[in-house]
Amino acid sequence: MATIPMSAGDLGIDYRRFTPVFVFASGKGGVGKTTLTGNNATKTAAEGIPTLAIDANGQGNLRREFGIGEGDGGKAFVQALRDGTPLVPVKTNRPNLDVVLGGKELRAINAVFMDIATASGPIAAFCRLAQCLQPLLSKYGVIWIDAPPENPNVLTLCLCASRWLVTPVKMDVCSLEDALKDISDTFKSARAVNPLLQLLGVVHFGSPSGATSIHREVVTEARRLLGNSTHVFEESIHASPKSAKLARELGLSVWELEQRARDEDKRMAEQISNLAGAHNNLTTALLRQMRTRLETTA
Repeated sequence: MATIPMSAGDLGIDYRRFTPVFVFASGKGGVGKTTLTGNNATKTAAEGIPTLAIDANGQGNLRREFGIGEGDGGKAFVQALRDGTPLVPVKTNRPNLDVVLGGKELRAINAVFMDIATASGPIAAFCRLAQCLQPLLSKYGVIWIDAPPENPNVLTLCLCASRWLVTPVKMDVCSLEDALKDISDTFKSARAVNPLLQLLGVVHFGSPSGATSIHREVVTEARRLLGNSTHVFEESIHASPKSAKLARELGLSVWELEQRARDEDKRMAEQISNLAGAHNNLTTALLRQMRTRLETTA
C-alpha cells in the first residue's frame, strides 16, 4: 500500500526554491489579474530576466496579452498535472518570455484534483502544481501566475505553488468584500501546506487616475479585512479602457504600445504613456517589496 504524503516535503517539494514565484489571485473576477500578469511578465522579460507566465484560467485570456494564438487550450497543462510531470512552456515571440497556456481544457482540473486526492491524499492534490513547477525553477528569474477566482481547487493549487501572493482589488463593496475575504480564507488554507507563502500586498486597480481619496479608502478597507500590517501598494493602476483595449487587441503590453503610439497615434500617446508608467512603477515596486521581505526574514 502506497504511503500517503502528510506534507509537501514528503513529495520532495522544497518551498525555499520558490522565491521567484508570484501569484495574482483574488476572490473575484474582473479585478485586473490577467492584465497585471501580462504586463509584469513582458516587463521583466524585456529587462533581461528569464520569465515564465502561467495561465491557470479556463478562459485562457493571458495569451491575448502576448498576442499569441489559442494553442492547445491548456491540454498540456492538464496532462502535466494528471501525470505529475514538469509543465511544458511555450515560447513567445519575445526574448526571455515563455508561457504555460490555459484555456477551456482546464475545466478538467477539478476531476484531476479529486482523482489525486482519492489516490494519494489531499496534500498530494494541493501540491501537484508545485511538483510540476519545481523542475522549471532553475530556468527562470521570475514566474508570474494568473490564478482563477471561480475555481477554489485551482486557486489553492496556485497558492501552494507560489511564494508571493498579490491581490488586486477594485474600489467597490463587492470587490473588496468578496475579493479580500475569500482570498484570505484560501490563503490561510494554503499556508497550512506552504508555510513560506506570504501576502506581498494589495494592488488598487481600475479607479480614475489621481483618485487619491479612493486609494485611501482601499488602504483602510484592505487593512480592516486583512489586518493592519497589510501592505497596500502606492503604485496603483488607474482605469484607461481605450488604452487597455487597444493593447489587448494588438497583443502588446501597455509599455510596448507606448513605443508604437509615439509614432502612430499621437492622440492616445499621452494616456498610454501614463498607463505604461503606472505598470512599470508597479513592476519595480513588486520586486522591491519582495527583496525587502527577503532581507527582513533572512
